[in-house]
Amino acid sequence: MKCDIYVQQNTQTDSGSINREWIYDKTIDCKIEPMKLGGSMNRGDNKAFDVGPQNEYHEMFQLKMKSPILISRRSRISSIKGSDGKIIYQEFDRYGQPDMIFEITASHAEIDPFGKIAYYETTLQRVMVQYNDATSS
Repeated sequence: MKCDIYVQQNTQTDSGSINREWIYDKTIDCKIEPMKLGGSMNRGDNKAFDVGPQNEYHEMFQLKMKSPILISRRSRISSIKGSDGKIIYQEFDRYGQPDMIFEITASHAEIDPFGKIAYYETTLQRVMVQYNDATSS
C-alpha cells in the first residue's frame, strides 16, 4: 500500500492574518488497518456518529497505519492506495468522490525482539473538514 503525506505550511498576509496550507511532501509505503471503535454508536464500517457540543454532526473514522518513518502530528495523510494502485478511502457522499483526508493523532515506534525499530505505528482519524485548501487560522 501507499499513501501521500501533506505537511502544514503557515504564511502571513499583509493584514497580519495567518493562512494555513497543506503542501504535498512525499508518497510512502504503508500498511493500513481499520480500528475497531467501541460503543453502541459503532457501525459495521468502523464509523461512529456523534453530536458535538454545538449540535454539529461528527463522523469518527480511525485507522492504524504501519510505516517505515515517524510522521509528525502536523501532517495529514491522503490518497491511500492498495497494491493495485486504486484509492481505498474516498468521500462517497461528496461530489467527485475525493480522497478521504486523515490527521495524525498519535505516532510511535514498534520495537522488534532484537531492540531495533521494526516500524512506526500511526493512528489516523478522519478530518472533519475534508479539503486541503488554504484556511485562515
